[in-house]
Amino acid sequence: MPDDCITIALGLPEVRVIQEEETEEEIRVEVEYREQDIVCPRCEQRILKVHSTKLQRKRDRRLWDKPVFLIIRKRRYRCLNCKKVFTEPDLVCGARRRTSRRFRCYLGQKAVQQPVRHVAKEEGVGEALVRCCVTEEAKRLLEVPDKPTPARILGLDEFAIRKGQVYDTAVADLEHKQVMGVVSGHRQEEVAAFFDALPEPEKVEAVVMDMHEPFRQAVELCLPQAKVVADKFHVLMHVHRALDQVRASLQPQKGKKGELFRSRYLLLTAVERLTQERRVQLTGLLERYPALRWAWAQKEAFRAWYRLTRRAEAETKLTLWEQSVREQGPAPFRALLPMLRIWRQEILNYFDHPYTNGFLEGKNNRIKVIKRVAYGYRNQTNFRQRILLTNRKEA
Repeated sequence: MPDDCITIALGLPEVRVIQEEETEEEIRVEVEYREQDIVCPRCEQRILKVHSTKLQRKRDRRLWDKPVFLIIRKRRYRCLNCKKVFTEPDLVCGARRRTSRRFRCYLGQKAVQQPVRHVAKEEGVGEALVRCCVTEEAKRLLEVPDKPTPARILGLDEFAIRKGQVYDTAVADLEHKQVMGVVSGHRQEEVAAFFDALPEPEKVEAVVMDMHEPFRQAVELCLPQAKVVADKFHVLMHVHRALDQVRASLQPQKGKKGELFRSRYLLLTAVERLTQERRVQLTGLLERYPALRWAWAQKEAFRAWYRLTRRAEAETKLTLWEQSVREQGPAPFRALLPMLRIWRQEILNYFDHPYTNGFLEGKNNRIKVIKRVAYGYRNQTNFRQRILLTNRKEA
């Protein structure tokens, strides 16, 4: 051995190192298993004789940025009782595996955060091996406990796999901030199948969702005791859209980027978040456009309505807001009235269960990053698996 070498622990207590060799490309370590007390798998006798020895080359984790290969001296035994010949168990790699368990675990953990092709190229292995490692790691990390904790407040939010073509639905436990699963599709029967598999579904008190009718039907069918809560931010989105339509209708000419064109975000921003300079700018704009002033005031009134604490008061104030819109409101605001009538109870349920889907919206942003990093997914099972892995609750 050269006199400028150092020795470190291999980290595999199951084997004994016989010799090692380091080249410019790799590190080779010849080992054999320490276990001598082997039992015959047929008759369970310990009276054995070494029949033959075979060297097997298996890949292990990198060391000093070089791939490590284990040269394992695998022994074949002959049982002196039943005359059966068998090979000693491979504790480091597993039966018929050409890589160590810890190397496969490392590949799986790395490929959860990076594209499979990138990991395979960096480690000098095949993409098929890396995909298998991701699947093994997913089974370990996503293992369902014997008694999963029943959820009390659920959140549903759909997201596009391919925009305008394929949608899936993320389901989360909003109380514990944990993604529970991903439903393939966003139709009633698909979401209902997920609800049917929930542990103790009778304990679900509320389900927060956007105003998607199939979601409401699935809850009424499978969770009749749960209240449907229309997501606050989706309701406000409709009000903001009405305000923006009023602004667009007042623009003198399409394509001309005047003050109304540039004031879109000024009008939609919450008034308490505006700087003093922006508030002065907003005040001047509203003075010049009375119709816009009325629409902006109704938007802020609806935001203030969500800050009420009692449902009875909220119901009264909502009726007054609707009456004002019906009598004075422009067409974009009057178009909100059918939505408020159809989803009235679900909107008011927010005051009994003040939860929103903000947590799920944040997770949807992460889902978009997962797709972007991998340049899209053709295998939807792999895609959903990665969503669950990257959104699982850390211990």
